[in-house]
Amino acid sequence: MDAKSLGNKIKEARLSKKLTQAEVVGSFITRNMLSQIESGTAMPSMKTLSYLSSVLELPLSSLLTEEQETAGFSGSSAPELTDDFLSKQLLLLKARAAEKDYEGILSLVSNPFPASGDALYDEKSAYLARASYECALCCESKNDLAAAITHAKNAEQYASEGFYANQALKADALLLVARLAEQLGKKYR
Repeated sequence: MDAKSLGNKIKEARLSKKLTQAEVVGSFITRNMLSQIESGTAMPSMKTLSYLSSVLELPLSSLLTEEQETAGFSGSSAPELTDDFLSKQLLLLKARAAEKDYEGILSLVSNPFPASGDALYDEKSAYLARASYECALCCESKNDLAAAITHAKNAEQYASEGFYANQALKADALLLVARLAEQLGKKYR
């Protein structure tokens, strides 16, 4: 999302809540900075976006999402792989992770296993590993053991992939698979 679109989105959210710029900024940022963000002349940091999303009571991902941006994750069309496009994809993943929206991360990356030629292969694998593991824990708590095992196995595979391979997460996922298999076995005895 470009600075102008993001600024418009923030301004519209502020106005819909009938808040002044002074009420939004508090002691976190200056009113002048908010004015620059809303006019599109400044791009806020993730920390500032996170602050604004909480003050405006909006999910962080809603500030970063545009229809055309989410299409890029599906692989259905071949968007131009510019630094700006790749940054937007990473910002969306980061926002979902900050919100602990693990199912949202899984839905953003519709190709279940990114290809090694994908420009964001390493980053997607890392985010998908954590998201799959967390979804497995959630399914376990809901006693949906079959789905939990699927997510845990995916977490183990993602955690083995790419530059950000995470052996500790891989081990946790394997232990979770074993625990879930034991629970499933007890269920059908």
